[in-house]
Amino acid sequence: MNPVLLDELIYLAVLPLMPVILHLFFGRFFTCLTESRLRLMTLYILYIVVHILLHYSSLPALLLMAGNVGLILGLSLFYRGELKWRLYAALFISAVIILSDAGIPLIPTDNGYRLGLLLSKLLMLFIVLLLHRVVRGEGRGQPTGWLGSAIWLCPFLSIAALLQLSGNPFFRLYPRLFPVVPALLLTINVLIFILTDRVLSARSERSQRLLLEQQNSYYVNQYHRNREFQEEALRFRHDLNHILLGLRASVLNGEEAATKAELDALLGWTGQSGAFCNTGNPVIDSILDYKRREADTAEIALRLELNLPPRMMLDTAVISVILGNALDNALEAACQVQKESGAERYIAVHMHYLNDSLFIRIQNPYSGPIRLSPHGELLTTKGDKRAHGIGLRNMRQTIERAGGLFNLSYSGQRFQLELVLFHIERL
Repeated sequence: MNPVLLDELIYLAVLPLMPVILHLFFGRFFTCLTESRLRLMTLYILYIVVHILLHYSSLPALLLMAGNVGLILGLSLFYRGELKWRLYAALFISAVIILSDAGIPLIPTDNGYRLGLLLSKLLMLFIVLLLHRVVRGEGRGQPTGWLGSAIWLCPFLSIAALLQLSGNPFFRLYPRLFPVVPALLLTINVLIFILTDRVLSARSERSQRLLLEQQNSYYVNQYHRNREFQEEALRFRHDLNHILLGLRASVLNGEEAATKAELDALLGWTGQSGAFCNTGNPVIDSILDYKRREADTAEIALRLELNLPPRMMLDTAVISVILGNALDNALEAACQVQKESGAERYIAVHMHYLNDSLFIRIQNPYSGPIRLSPHGELLTTKGDKRAHGIGLRNMRQTIERAGGLFNLSYSGQRFQLELVLFHIERL
């Protein structure tokens, strides 16, 4: 058989090892976007086809190498994980492939070349299986700082150094010594990859530990608060009979005004009840009326635009958590707007009912910078981060459990909270 044809047949025979190596590597750190084996197989068959087309093209060696690296970078996009970590992983495995091909000492014979093709693929497979055993992370974390710079530069510099030294007269004179260079570069890249994995794993574990500590602190705080509430409820329940007896006596004596004043005092209210909001939905009316008194105390205008039918079938717990927390946050933000600045301190509440859905929009001004978490979530500006910032999460979780929609936006020193609750029927 023609030796050239035999070389190409052996090349094509060992080529299917490449998808196995790549999927083993990417699958260790990331989650594939498709769970269908047929789609995954189709993806890697397409990779082999494009790889073969590049191999038999007349492109210069440098462009051919860049094309193969681009293919691997494209494959990384079909896996789910941190983008920086995925791109670095793709560059790393590209460097492993290039350095492994160059690092196998070739015997200057036809059989030596064919054996080198197989041994280089086995070396790649060995490195990937070794990483399976020694790495700890699962593709989480963001390589930043000096670590980020080092890991991005290492594959590039390794490939550039290999290309530069391949034309060095020394290695042309002593070609048997050349495989030492890619072997050393390959070792450096593997060690840096393992170091990066350990650093990112340690960061992830530290973040999880801090989050657990915060959660434990929150639970302890909630336990003490619940215990205080229970003790207060027990004290009130103990005195409730005496209070009711006193109110009953006042009613029998025709002292309705005094009785009403005592009820308002028990509820912490002052002034006339029900005069501010009267939609025919007791829960909404009570919350808005109560918050209006807090707004009046803080000299904040509460504007209402309500278009609601009476007697909607509302989940009391859901609407109380949503509306109560939303107004509490709006009051807190509006209170921080300094009167001396000339900015208006207000809360605008718009609610309307359409097609069995309740739409709520709450707007209020704010002052100071907006602080966001790395995931884009709004952070509290209060000193005690563990005790505050809970209301917004409660609202979001409650709305998600109720199957509603939640949107928060801010611009021009104005917050806008938009909520939608579906399947709200009327009695």
